[in-house]
Parts: sequence; C-alpha cells; structure tokens
Amino acid sequence: MGSRREKTVIIISVAVLAIIILAILFGTGVIDLGKNSDKSKVQTSRDASGDNTGKNAEPVALPLGEAQSPTDAPMGPGSYTCIIRDIDLDGCLIELYDIESGSDVEFTFTAATDIRTSYGKIIGAPLLKVGDIVTASTADGSKLDSIKGSGDFKTHKDVMRFRIDSSIGRLTAGNNVYKYDDRILVLDGERFIDIDDLNDLDVISLYYKDNRIFFIKVVSSHGFLTFSGTDDFDGGSIRVNGNYIAQQISPDLTIPLAVGDHSVYVENLELSASADIRIESHKTAVFDLSPFGRVPVTYGDVTFNINPEGALLYIDGVNTLYNEAVSIPEGSHSIRVELGGYISFSGTIHVNTSGGTFNISLPPAPVATDDPPEDILYNETNEGDNYIDDSEDPDNDSDSNDADNDFIFDANTSDSSDDNTGNAPEDSSDKEATGSKTSAGHKLIVSCTEGTSVYVNGTHVSTVSGGKAVSEKPRPGTVTVRLVLDGYISRTYTVTIEDDDADAEFTFPDMVKQ
Repeated sequence: MGSRREKTVIIISVAVLAIIILAILFGTGVIDLGKNSDKSKVQTSRDASGDNTGKNAEPVALPLGEAQSPTDAPMGPGSYTCIIRDIDLDGCLIELYDIESGSDVEFTFTAATDIRTSYGKIIGAPLLKVGDIVTASTADGSKLDSIKGSGDFKTHKDVMRFRIDSSIGRLTAGNNVYKYDDRILVLDGERFIDIDDLNDLDVISLYYKDNRIFFIKVVSSHGFLTFSGTDDFDGGSIRVNGNYIAQQISPDLTIPLAVGDHSVYVENLELSASADIRIESHKTAVFDLSPFGRVPVTYGDVTFNINPEGALLYIDGVNTLYNEAVSIPEGSHSIRVELGGYISFSGTIHVNTSGGTFNISLPPAPVATDDPPEDILYNETNEGDNYIDDSEDPDNDSDSNDADNDFIFDANTSDSSDDNTGNAPEDSSDKEATGSKTSAGHKLIVSCTEGTSVYVNGTHVSTVSGGKAVSEKPRPGTVTVRLVLDGYISRTYTVTIEDDDADAEFTFPDMVKQ
C-alpha cells in the first residue's frame, strides 16, 4: 500500500517537473512547436511559387520606397543586431530589421531605455536615424531595454565602379569580391531600394562580415537624362562633360548619370545645342531640344508686274520666272530687273506671309551723244566747246524723247525729303547759261556708282554718295546728264524731265573701268 502511494507521488513529481521544464523551454524559445516548421513551409511555398507574402517568409530587398511589414509576434527575449527601419518618436515605436533572420520586428521604447553610441556615449532617441546599425536588447520580447550602436561589421566606404551579378549574389569592387543573399538591405537616402536598382555610377558603402555583405548605404546616387523635341536631332551625337556617349539621340533614349551638375552638348549636322543639366537622385531630367531645331520657313506669295515684257528678274542673284506668283521666304531679299536697251533696276523687297504685289517699270536707256575726249572734263576745257548740248539745239525735237520714263516700284523708292545735294552750281547765272533752271521744291535724284560726279547740261550739280546724287530738279524738258568718275569711262545720257509735281529719279548702269 505504501509503495503504491510512493510510486504515485514520484510519478506526479516527475510530471510536474516535466511541465516546469517544458514551460522554461517554451519561455526561452528553445521549443517552438510548429513555428519553425510553419516558417519552413512558408519558405518552401515561396521557393515554389515566387510568393513571399507569408508573414514569416524570409524577405528580399524591396523596390524603391516599399517597406516590409514587421512580424506580428516578437522574436523573444535576447539581443539582436538590427538595422533601424523606422522610428515613431511620438508613439515610442521603433521598427528594426534583424540581420540574421531577415525579419522586421516592431518594438516599443521608453525614457528608461538605455540608448548609446558604439563608443558608449548616452544619447536620446531623437538622435537615432534610419539606417543605423544597432544592437537591441529586450527582456520580454516587446520592449527594448537598450539600444547601442553596433561595431560588429567591417566597412568598405565610398566604393565606385562596382559590378553586381545578381544571378549568383556577388558584388565586385576593385579587387574585392563579396557575396550577398536575399537578406541584404540597401538604403538610398531615407528609402530602401532593391540592390538591382543600383548603378555603377553610384558611390556606396558596404557593411559586411566574413566577406558577406549585410547592408549597403548609397553615398551618392544617380538619376537619368532624357531628351524631348528631338525631331531635328535624331541620330545626333552626345557629349557629357566633354566625353562622347555611345548612344545616339532618339526620342526614347535614357542616359543614367551621377547626381550633380553636368554639361551636355548635342549636335546633328549643322545643328547644335548645349545646356547645364542638374541630375537628382532617381529623378529624370529632360533636355528640350525643340528651341534649337531648324527654324520653320514661312513663305509669302509675291506677284511681280514688270514692264516691259521679257525683262529678267533676279531674286537674291537667282534668275526667277515671274509669270505666276513667286513663293518667297519671309524676310528681306535683293532683286534686280534688267533688259537690253533699258535702265536696270536694283533694290530690296520685304516679304511677309501675306505676300504682295510689286510693280516695276524700266525706263528706256538714254541715247548717248558724241562724247568729248574721255580724259578731259569737257565743261572745263576747250575740247568741251565742241560738245553738243541737245537742250539748246533749236532743231531738237523734244517729242522724240517722250518715251515712258516712269520708274515705279511701289513705295520702295528713296524718300524725296532726303537732301544730299553734293556740290550745287555756284550761281544761278551758270544755270541760266546752260538752260537748267530748276523746278522749285523738287529734286533730281541720280543713282549710279559711288563717287561719280553728275553734270547736268555741263554744270556739276552733285556727287553720288550713299548710292545717290541729289540736286535741284531742272526745269521740264530734255537735259543732258554726264557721269564722270576718275579711272572710269565717262558717260553722257539725254533724259526728259517731266512737268509734274514730283522728284525726277534716274538709275544709270554702273560705271565701267577704263
């Protein structure tokens, strides 16, 4: 009887002891009924389907701006090496990423939480920042008792021109080769990005242990350059900071560039454009090339009415048919109209999109009289006494000179208000002697080679300056105009001065060298 009772007591004691042991094991996390197996199942499911939505699934680095959800259950009491994901100072919450397990966990902290730097200096929670690597300790698995900067990792700072091979989880920086897995975390500014979003233009710092990278911080990031308005630049070349880019300009071209200011120069045939472009982290700058493209050419339809028929029209030196309206680019253009036996016309027209009509009438070329010796000014020498002055010839038939000398070019003739009389006759008695009394208030305007001296009925009246010689208009009738220029063949023309209330204008051919 007694032995049975003793056996019962022993069995009960063993059972109680077993329960106590199990409770201790559960409390310390040594035994995790179903938890690890569930995690294994989630991992297996993710490997099979690519779905990593299971709450205990091992996380991968996230796309730009995304964050993994923290686990619902704490990791249990202990100390953990973590990266700070987020801090809510008002709510006294801190989200940590456990480097070893690849899990996000949320803890609370209080004013009593001991927060120190890796050198042991006490600091406040506001000095903590996203991306800090810390050792976090908790006694109950939910509230942090201490947070201390971690010195567990080696650092390779300011790495440039690195290479990433994501297929085998390898990063090469110079002669150093590192490995990494899905647990790696990459921080660009205050955003976590996927490792594949890095560009070899970036400058990064590596945090690793045993040649395995756990964490990457982007020191200097990259952005992108694109072009708009490329129609006239397609296929052109690009230089950035003086260095040619391998790609040619196209509407969908995107060039990654390091963050900062860059000098960009593009050219295509005769076109070129340059600008200073600022590149910001993970942003795209657009260089608009449309202001540098070819200027659209607008035309005006111009009608020419030229008398006599058969005269040749030259526009900017090009012989142009004008039997129909001529389409001319907007702007100023030189024209010349000429025909044998007539005085040629040279001038400038101004064309706009509305076009217009220009009327040009060529006067017949004056018939030259017998010239005195070419090397002697006939009005100052004895040889000139034999010169025939048609205006004083009583047998002169003025009717024979009634040819139409009208010269019309819309309103593009010289303003008659311009007074450039040059050397006027010395006195009126000379003009009486030569029969060249003036028509009061009007001018005689002669166009010819610059510097040519103009004589009317033997009297020097002006010198061509600025393309024109301006003097007082002679009385109506036939007068003789002689043109003299040193080193050139002198010419004499007989012209008719109309009895009208207008200036008399004549354009003579250019002087010919001796």
